[in-house]
Amino acid sequence: MSATQLHKGYYEKYWVEGRAGYSGEVQGYAASFRNWMRAELKDLPRDARILEVGCGDGAFTRNLAEHSSDVTAIDISAHQIEQNAKTYPEITFQRHDVSERFPFEDGAFGVVWCSEVLEHLFDPGFALKEMHRIMSRGGRLLVTVPYHGLFKNVMIALFKWDEHFTPNNPHIRFFTRNTLTRLATAAGFVDIETRTCGMNKALRDLFIATNILLKARRE
Repeated sequence: MSATQLHKGYYEKYWVEGRAGYSGEVQGYAASFRNWMRAELKDLPRDARILEVGCGDGAFTRNLAEHSSDVTAIDISAHQIEQNAKTYPEITFQRHDVSERFPFEDGAFGVVWCSEVLEHLFDPGFALKEMHRIMSRGGRLLVTVPYHGLFKNVMIALFKWDEHFTPNNPHIRFFTRNTLTRLATAAGFVDIETRTCGMNKALRDLFIATNILLKARRE
């Protein structure tokens, strides 16, 4: 079996068996992501084309459809794409491995949303370059990834190293605000801004941010 087949098989199992734990619906950061999305897309023309890169079970896809009548979402899992298409027939779902060239023309989309995906990729820089390629001039990029700031890294090293870096953890890339910014810059994006958010747990969020929110633009 080829590496590509193994990769696709892994994520079929990931969603079929792990949806209850992996779905964006059950994550503490979900409310922060949705609030950020609404703030960034509140002025978006209704006919603007949106692409979601790595839609998973569609937890955020339906929220994107609140801002546009033309939403396309891609994911590696054929099973999950099929389920999503049944649940949200007004949205275009397409199976695609985002580690490969995207099946869209240059400049096809005005907005790209990519949430909790880059940390799963061997080459996240390639995926960002593809997002840049298929985005129209002036288009908007919105990306979220898990955050690895200094204080959080110290806490992981002291108390949760084995749990966080267990060999069956699907996360294989780890980002700070600086490293994510450099990757987006190398992909060609400009006007890059980052912030962090937490899990909607007041005391924990005060000390340990859990996610990076990056927005950028294509010239």
